[in-house]
Amino acid sequence: MGDYKQLTKNTIVFAIGSFSVKAIQFFLMPLITLSMTTEDYGTAESLMSLTELIIPLLTLGLQDAVFRFTMRKDVNSKSVLSNTMGILTLGFIMVLAGSLLAAIKIDFKLCILFAFLYMCVALSNVWGQFVRGTGKVITFAISGITQALMLAASNAIFVYWLKWGAYGYLLSLIAAYMSSLLILFFVGGVFKNINPKTLDKQLFKEMVQYALPLMPSLLCWWFIQVVNRYIIIYFCGSGDSGLYVASSKIATLINIFGTIFLQAWTISTVKSIDDKDKSEFNSSIFKYYGAFLHIAATCLLMILPFVSKFLLQGEFADSWRYSSMAIFTAIISCYCSFFGAYYGAAMRTKMVFVSTLAGALTNSIMCLILVYFMGIKGALIASLAGYLIMTTIRIVDTQKYSHLRANWVKEIILLLLIAFHAVFILESERIKSNWVYYGVQAVIILVVLIFHAKDVVALCKQMIAILKSLKRKTAATAQEVVQSAQDSTDNENTIDMSMQDVQNSEDKEIVSEQDMSNDQEKKQSEEETK
Repeated sequence: MGDYKQLTKNTIVFAIGSFSVKAIQFFLMPLITLSMTTEDYGTAESLMSLTELIIPLLTLGLQDAVFRFTMRKDVNSKSVLSNTMGILTLGFIMVLAGSLLAAIKIDFKLCILFAFLYMCVALSNVWGQFVRGTGKVITFAISGITQALMLAASNAIFVYWLKWGAYGYLLSLIAAYMSSLLILFFVGGVFKNINPKTLDKQLFKEMVQYALPLMPSLLCWWFIQVVNRYIIIYFCGSGDSGLYVASSKIATLINIFGTIFLQAWTISTVKSIDDKDKSEFNSSIFKYYGAFLHIAATCLLMILPFVSKFLLQGEFADSWRYSSMAIFTAIISCYCSFFGAYYGAAMRTKMVFVSTLAGALTNSIMCLILVYFMGIKGALIASLAGYLIMTTIRIVDTQKYSHLRANWVKEIILLLLIAFHAVFILESERIKSNWVYYGVQAVIILVVLIFHAKDVVALCKQMIAILKSLKRKTAATAQEVVQSAQDSTDNENTIDMSMQDVQNSEDKEIVSEQDMSNDQEKKQSEEETK
């Protein structure tokens, strides 16, 4: 029960922080698609994606090592952060110099904004992982809330009100990251843990050995997520690239939960990697995790036309059907991340690279071929194929770490059903009857719910048990506080009674002294009379 409680607690905390950022990004889509052209949006997103490419290269992938080594009890956390900050500083100098050189032929403002965006994202990755690794999950959540609020405000000013296009979009991202960095730096205690005197060469070597296999995998991950955009730009133009990016934003509703849960799940896998009973825990969590993803995806696919009308405005309105495939790909991506967490927990990161490389090659080759013939649809299919290859490798390979038992026949049947659902929507332009359109989807949702009925009931019982346990713990804590206060009151009363006894004793002594004095005076008076 303790593992479930800790996982639930961490998930709730991360949900407060991460969900706020993802939710704001999600609900900002109508404002962005209404205020920006597809070309401006495609340019801004391409620059943001470029930062994700060069950060692993220039930081040696150490942002992932920060979290894992900070959680180690035999390692000085100050040395972990100080080692990483040295690499970050060198990386920023290189990016700034490169941006100034690029500004000779490219837009100067975009180049400078890119350099500062790189700095903000790199620092946010490292400091966020450090604060999370030190156990300050509430501070991590607060930084996420602050970032979300600043993102909303800055987008409203720079993108919607001032109409600064790509410049405004990048400025809003920088402002949002800066506000979050201030929280992490001061409240998260980052400033107290950066000290050049704590640099440790041996620790740095261990961190690099852990991170280097992850660096190529991060690059391959970037290829899977981003290279499709550039292939679309080459064959179809920036406008279609913007549509492709916009269509994937609706899928973030699935990724929101996946990201939130996986932040908590990573901590749980690290703590339970050596537990003997981890098989039962891992299997139960995967069962509940899959049930949520399947049900959430089918429901989202059902209401996709209505969600799209709200999110995708102007030139982006025609891209809503592409979102169906992006949603299904998001499910596979969440599976991939779930099993990838075991590699970090077991300190075995080589297979992260192997699996991601296989997925990246599959995606890139298929994208080059399919986009030429099918346009955006080809990129969606290629991305899905890449994630399927990567996830399959990780599921098979991580069995030696997770010992996870799952009903894979059931999982495959449900995934095929949801895949059919996604393709049905993608090609729904040919369907003229709304009754057929919504009828087929209603049947699919019903089948998914029937398959997961027992899982949903079991999950509800588990959550009720956790809530009752937390309630009992809260009540016990409150009773302890009351008892402590009562004991304090009793002690005070005892002290008061003791003080009263002392006072009474003193009064008796005074009375006794007075009696003795009176007797002496009486005797003296009798003697004088005689």
